Amino acid sequence: MAIAFWQDQYCTGDHQTDREHQDLFALVNTLHDALTQAEHPATLRGILEELASHTLDHFRTEEVLMQNHNYPDYGRHKQSHDRLEAKVRALLQRIEADESALTADIPAFLADWLVHHIKGEDQKMISFLKTQVRDLVSC
Repeated sequence: MAIAFWQDQYCTGDHQTDREHQDLFALVNTLHDALTQAEHPATLRGILEELASHTLDHFRTEEVLMQNHNYPDYGRHKQSHDRLEAKVRALLQRIEADESALTADIPAFLADWLVHHIKGEDQKMISFLKTQVRDLVSC
């Protein structure tokens, strides 16, 4: 059962960003489903590690995009990325020490963070980039 739902209002107009966001929603749902089905802890850890890897790759994509176009709020946006990255690293360390630390509230937290980040920071970034880059489309 999905807990993270892509909605048209999350569309940024940048095809790569939107595709990566949709992939992140899918991975959050995969983690949630695996937790609900009480999958083996190694399986859960693997899904979370895949989600973390995709998230970090996505952050780097956004950060390069912002730097390439001199986005004025780059520092604040990157700090938001850095804070989540630190939380995920700490979570992975906790799970490595105690597999029971991976609980159902983690996918819910990640889904909530993703929605708020897209609707806030990412939408601001894309609004700026639309003034700079011609190949962004309106959703």
